[in-house]
Amino acid sequence: MGDDPTRRPPGAWPRDRPIRWRGVAGNLSWFLVATACLVVQLGLAIPVLANGDAPWGPLLALVWGGATLATAWAWITWRRWVVVPPVVTALAIWLAGSLGG
Repeated sequence: MGDDPTRRPPGAWPRDRPIRWRGVAGNLSWFLVATACLVVQLGLAIPVLANGDAPWGPLLALVWGGATLATAWAWITWRRWVVVPPVVTALAIWLAGSLGG
C-alpha cells in the first residue's frame, strides 16, 4: 500500500493547510497602511486646533471630527477607503490656510 495523499499525518489538526504568504503579506501591508492613515488623521488635529480661533475653525473641526470617525470605522471594518478621510482633511486644512484667516 502506498501513501494516501488525502490522509492527514498523525497529530495534524483538521484544518491544517499550507500558509499562503501572499495573503499574509497583503493583510500585513493593509494593516500598516491603515494604521498609518489613522495616526496621520489623529495627527491632523494639531493644525485644526492651532487654527481654532479662525473664522473657519469650527467648520474645520467638524470636517476633522467626521473624517476621524470615518477613518476609525474604515480601520475597524477593514475598508480600502481608509486612505480617503486623511486626504480630505489635509485638503480642507490646505484650503482653509490658503483662504487666510
